[in-house]
Amino acid sequence: MVEFLKLSAVSKKRHLELVEEKSDIYDSPEVYGLNYQEKILGGNGSSASPYKIEVSIQNTSGIDFEGIMRLEIEADGKADFYLPGFMYGSNRGDKPWKVDCKFPRLNSAFTNPSDSDCPLSSFYMVRGDRLSHPCALMYINGNSPKIRGFHTSPYYCEKDFVQYGGFTCNSKRQTVGYTFGYENAPWLFIQSHTILPRQTSKNYFTLQTNQKITQIFDVYDFDAASVTDIHKVIRNVYEAYHEAPRQSASLEEAIKDLSLAVCDYAWLPSQKCYSGFVREAGFDQKGKESFSYNVIPSISWTNGIVVAYPQLVASARLNNKKMREQALECIQNIVDNSLNKASSLPYETFDGQNWTCHGWWYGGMHSGGHSAYLDGQFTYYLLKAYQFEKENGRIHDDWLTFSKTVVHALEREINRVGEYPFVYSETDGTGIEYDSLGSSWALAASILFALITNETKNLPLFEKSLTHYYETFIAKLECYGSPLDTDKAPDNEGVLAFIRAAKLFHQLTKKQLYLDYIETALDQEFSYKFCYNGRIEVPPLSKLKWNSCGGSITSVCNPHIHPMSSSIISEMAYFIEHAKKDSRTIEYIKNRMKDTILWGCQTYNHFDGEFDYGKKGWISERFCYSQGLVVEKYKDGSPSSTWFALMPWASSSVLEGLLYQQL
Repeated sequence: MVEFLKLSAVSKKRHLELVEEKSDIYDSPEVYGLNYQEKILGGNGSSASPYKIEVSIQNTSGIDFEGIMRLEIEADGKADFYLPGFMYGSNRGDKPWKVDCKFPRLNSAFTNPSDSDCPLSSFYMVRGDRLSHPCALMYINGNSPKIRGFHTSPYYCEKDFVQYGGFTCNSKRQTVGYTFGYENAPWLFIQSHTILPRQTSKNYFTLQTNQKITQIFDVYDFDAASVTDIHKVIRNVYEAYHEAPRQSASLEEAIKDLSLAVCDYAWLPSQKCYSGFVREAGFDQKGKESFSYNVIPSISWTNGIVVAYPQLVASARLNNKKMREQALECIQNIVDNSLNKASSLPYETFDGQNWTCHGWWYGGMHSGGHSAYLDGQFTYYLLKAYQFEKENGRIHDDWLTFSKTVVHALEREINRVGEYPFVYSETDGTGIEYDSLGSSWALAASILFALITNETKNLPLFEKSLTHYYETFIAKLECYGSPLDTDKAPDNEGVLAFIRAAKLFHQLTKKQLYLDYIETALDQEFSYKFCYNGRIEVPPLSKLKWNSCGGSITSVCNPHIHPMSSSIISEMAYFIEHAKKDSRTIEYIKNRMKDTILWGCQTYNHFDGEFDYGKKGWISERFCYSQGLVVEKYKDGSPSSTWFALMPWASSSVLEGLLYQQL
C-alpha cells in the first residue's frame, strides 16, 4: 500500500516567520512533540470503496501546541489539482496572467511568491469552507493515469465546532493536503481587486498537553479512464456530507413573490427595460418611500431578456397583464431598435441616445465588439419567448426574422474547429477573438433556431461545434471564458450554456452521446454547487440560518454564490426523463435538482427586510458563503454577506428554473 498521509506542522511563532519568508515549508511533527498515527478501517482506494483511514495526532511535548498541522498526499507523477469551486487544474496558471482580474493560479516556478508575482504561486492553502465539497484531488496523467486524493470534514468538531480545517495544493511538491487550523496562503482572495496578506490571526489550532485528536479521511488511489473520473469522487463526497437546504416558501409562493417584486419595483417605463439594481433610498417629505436605480442596460444579462422571458412566462401563470406588458415591451424594443446592420448582430446596450456595444463590461474586455455571450444568449431567449407565445396562440414573425438574421451572422464566423467567436467586430461582424466556452450561447441559439424552423442543413456543423466545446472545455474540467469581467477565469456560467445546447441537440438527433455530454456537464456544474451547509459567520446570512447547499459558486475569480445555476432545472429534469442510466445516477441528479429548487425558494426576502434590506420578493446576486467577496457594508461599517439591492436578473434565474413546468 502507498504511504498516503504525511504530517508536518508549524507553531504560531514559526508561522509568522514563514509568512515573511513567503514559504509553505512546515517542520517535522517531532519538533513540536506531535505523535502521528493512522489506522486503515477498510476500503481498497477505488472510486467505489476508498480507503477509510482514521488519523490521530497527540501532543506529547509537555506544552500546549498552537499553530497549524498539515497532512499531505503526494503524487507519483505530474498532477493536475482539483479543489472544487477553488482550483481546476492550475486555474490557467500557465496562461497570460498580467491582466486586470486576479484569481488563484498555480505555477510551480513561484515557490516563494512575492506580492509582485500575484496571483502566481506554486502553492495555495485555503480555509475549508471556500470549497463547494470538502475534498482535494489530483489527476496524475502518465502511462497509467490515476486519481489520488481524499475527502474529510471541512471543520474539526468535538461536541461542537472547534476550528475550521483547510485544504491545500502544491504543484512543486505535487501534493494535496488538509490542515488542522487553516491558512489563506500565499494571499487571501476576497475578490479580484481585493487581495489581503496571508492570515496570522484566528486561524491557529490549539492542541493541549497530552490531548489527542482523531479524524476520518476517505482516501482515493485508483486508475482513471480520464480526468472526468474525478466526478465519481465528487458524487461520493455529496453522499457523505450532504445537508439539504432549509424548507421555506413553496414553489408557487416563490414564483409569485419573485416575479411580482420585479414587476412592481424594477420596471423603468422610460427605458423600456428593467433596472440592474434597485435600492431603497429612504422617504420623501410626504413620507413616501423612494428608490434609487442603477440601470446598466443590456439586451440580455444583466437586465434585458433574461429578465423579460421569465416574467413573460410568470405573467401567464399569475394572469398578470401588467407583468406581461412590461416583458413584451422590453423584448420588442430590443428587436425593433438594437440591430447593427453593419454586422447583422444586435448592439448590447443603450446609453439613452444610442445603441452601442459599450456596456458596463466593455472596459474589461480584451477585444471590444459584439459579445457572443450576450448576443447568443439574447437570441436563445428570444426564440424561447417565440416558442412560448406560439404555444399560447400568438405569433411574432418579426422575432423569428430577427433571430434568423442574428443566427446566420453568428454562424458565419465559426472557425475550422467549430468554435463560435467570443467577440465579433462591431464594424463588419468578423470574428476577432475565440477561446471561450461562453460562446456556446451562440451554439444554443443556432440549435434552437434549427429546432423551431426545422432547418437541418447545419446539423453536421452543430455536431462539430458541440464536440469541440465538449472536448476542449467540459471533458478537461477547464471551463472558462463566460463572464465578461473575469479575464477568462475558470467559471460555471459557460457550462450552463453548453448544457442547454447539448439538450437541444439531443432533441434534434435523439443520440445517446448528447445525453452523455449533458451528464458530464452537469457533473462539472455540480462541482461548483455546495453539497453541505457552510458555517456562515457574517450577517445577514449568518442570523437567518441561510443555507449554501444547492447554490453554485460563480467562478474562481468571483468567490460567491449567485443564482444563475438555478436556471437549468428544466435541463436536469430533461436528463432524468430521457437518460437510460443506473438508478444511483438518476437519484443523484434528482437530489441535486431538489437542492437547487429548495435553495432558490429560501434565498430571497419572504417579508420586507428579512435580509436586512428591501421588500418582499427582493433578491440580490451575491451570497457570501465564506470569506470571499465580503465587501458590502452595513451603515455602521460592519461587513455584510449579501448586496443590499434587488437585482432582477438574479430573481429571474431562480424564476426560470421554478417555471419549468410551464402552462
